[in-house]
Amino acid sequence: MGWLKDAQNLVAIATTVLSIAASLALWYVERRKQHSKRIGHRIQMDIPLSRAISEDLPGPDGLIPRRDITEDTTLVLLRIENDGAATITDGDYISDPKGLTVTFAGRRITDAYPVQPALTSNTARQIRLDSRPVYTPGENSLLLPPVALNSGDYYKLLVMLRGGGAGTQVDIEGRLNDGTVHPNQGAHPDDKPPLFSALGRWTVGILGTGMAILLVLATLPDPVPQPRGCASGSLTLTGSSAFRPAMEALRDAYTRDCDDAKITVATSSSGTGVRQLLESDPSDSTDTAGDHSSVMAFSDGPTSESDPEGKLHDEKVAAMAFALVVNDAVVVDGKPLTNLTVSQVRRLYLGDITDWKDLGGPDLPVRTVRRTGSSGTRGAFEARVLGRPDSFSTSSRDCRTKDLLPTSKVLRCEEHNTPDLLDRVARVDGTIGYAAPPEGTPRKGSHILKLNGLGPSGENIRKGYPFHAVEYAYTIGNPEDGSLADSFLDFLTQGAANRVIARAGHLSCTSPDGSAACRG
Repeated sequence: MGWLKDAQNLVAIATTVLSIAASLALWYVERRKQHSKRIGHRIQMDIPLSRAISEDLPGPDGLIPRRDITEDTTLVLLRIENDGAATITDGDYISDPKGLTVTFAGRRITDAYPVQPALTSNTARQIRLDSRPVYTPGENSLLLPPVALNSGDYYKLLVMLRGGGAGTQVDIEGRLNDGTVHPNQGAHPDDKPPLFSALGRWTVGILGTGMAILLVLATLPDPVPQPRGCASGSLTLTGSSAFRPAMEALRDAYTRDCDDAKITVATSSSGTGVRQLLESDPSDSTDTAGDHSSVMAFSDGPTSESDPEGKLHDEKVAAMAFALVVNDAVVVDGKPLTNLTVSQVRRLYLGDITDWKDLGGPDLPVRTVRRTGSSGTRGAFEARVLGRPDSFSTSSRDCRTKDLLPTSKVLRCEEHNTPDLLDRVARVDGTIGYAAPPEGTPRKGSHILKLNGLGPSGENIRKGYPFHAVEYAYTIGNPEDGSLADSFLDFLTQGAANRVIARAGHLSCTSPDGSAACRG
């Protein structure tokens, strides 16, 4: 049940449950509302009358004489209906006095009478309207006696008033046993019927919002599991410059959950980092506050640094792919060269091929660029591609002329860091070099080569991409239990950092995909 500890999972579960619960609650309320006793009312007409009317109006006892119509006379038509699912009987009216009270604000009642509707669609019966409204002429309110109504039944009330004006407020009040009296809204003949009912619109809105939240959660990066056992103190991560982006991402992931830890990334090269670690003094690793200050060095492949006392303790962290980069001037059949075999790269660096025309390219001398001897990237190149140490002397300072060793068959130059190497390959025609991604992103004027038909990536390592190395984390012996170095090393090797390493483009040695590559 560890997935319950993931905040995104908990939010997703809560969103789903609340969306479904809210939809069911709406459905229940609507169903209960429909099956309760409900009297709805609305004003269907509220108009002014004038002396310009030339004919008398029909009334309950004949005609309303035209002379009784004054300038401030208005005519109101009310519709009273059972818009619920339950039948309403005379005994369901419990207000005092029984029935419905209609009040016309600012107007005086002249006359009022109910209008008998045609046969209703639901019951094919006429509603009994035995009693007329009770009112006193000149007053502003009247009482509608109780009327039995089946579901869907309705009747209308026509009221003539004086004073005020058409459109002033009309209130209808009353009480039903286990029911309500409420205003409702009738559809206008010109209105387009809604596609969904109110219940449908609310349900679609709630479920749609829930689905939108789940979609946003699905697109968020997977959270990194919290390290097991946070520790305080300080730790310096040094060594491989190629692995620096991954180091920084791992540091950020650890300190996000363990905010008492201070981790610094200060890389140079694999060899320099291991030498710095060997020169550190473990006796000064604990201060009076109990914090632990230490160094952890990362190396591209097993270190070649001398360790006669056997101080070093190593852990395999990741399998990392490296890239071959070539200048755009190296073209074959009018297109930039895209692929070389390991054998061809080896012959280029050993001096067996000195001109690109020997590989189908232009008549252009081969210029090889390599890293300095302490570079882990160079060590990986020697181990995985060259098959031997690159012990040849450097023949050029500028990668253009053999100014250092004019008799050398091959022009060989050297750079201390990846950015300088990439700049050199991009500027000088015919150059080829190597680097580690993401620092290995080529400059304009150069591009990455495939090796044996595969590009440099963590995924292709599993498919046999040859130019890669296992990244090692070195400490002086096993770190002290409870120290920051011990906690961070545990974070690296227990699987919690797999996704961080994968996002950096590598394969974690503790992941199923990376374990085989790290063993090899």
